[in-house]
Amino acid sequence: MRLKNKTAIVTGGGSGIGEAIARRFAQEGARVAMTGRRKEALERVAKAIELAGGHALALPGSVTNEADVRLAVEATLRSFGRIDVLVNNAGNLFHAGPLHETTDQVWNDTIDLFLTSVFRFSRAVIPHLLKQGSGSIVNISTVAALKAMPGFPAHAYAAAKAGVNMLTKTIAIQYATQGIRCNAICPAGVDTPGVASLTSDAKQRAGFDAMHPVGRMGRPEEIAHAAVYFASEESAWTTGSILSVDGGVTAQ
Repeated sequence: MRLKNKTAIVTGGGSGIGEAIARRFAQEGARVAMTGRRKEALERVAKAIELAGGHALALPGSVTNEADVRLAVEATLRSFGRIDVLVNNAGNLFHAGPLHETTDQVWNDTIDLFLTSVFRFSRAVIPHLLKQGSGSIVNISTVAALKAMPGFPAHAYAAAKAGVNMLTKTIAIQYATQGIRCNAICPAGVDTPGVASLTSDAKQRAGFDAMHPVGRMGRPEEIAHAAVYFASEESAWTTGSILSVDGGVTAQ
């Protein structure tokens, strides 16, 4: 098992990519604490992990609330004794529309959810990783942070995720000699419950599939495979990496 005896926190672990990462980590031997706003979803995933013989903890709360973040870290330490991996994944559907019609509220809320939350959770976890002299932070970003996407006017979201990529690099460099690694994964379109309303129509789905050179959207499990690599000792010499897992989108 590639993550045996490790403890991971996965934000947004109740569905989609976060759920896939939590389940995959557990299969690889990790104890998994999952945060999210929907208690029922978290408990469903935790129960499935435990029924499969794993160890999981459901921690309802918001990554935009500093108190919730602190409580999640404290609860993980109480239950599992340590933290080895943090996966910053949380996020919901983003605002898309013309920049000149984007309000301050939309901009600020988007930056808070997709960028400041990564700062907030990383800040809370890093002191514990420093005490251990080891740890891995894995940030879930997007290809929209790497290139402008025609027909995808999600300005605040793209800017926030571009910030996540640079934060990944600055964390990687600052803590490289102290045993802490930080890497990011940039998916393209992934078939998750969050985009189901956009892909329910066969014509729309075909359009999303066609955006990817391999001819289809990604699956949450395919992002989870990359997360396992970054969380495991297999990536001991990898930090500050921004990995595209995108069906070829950024190669176009």
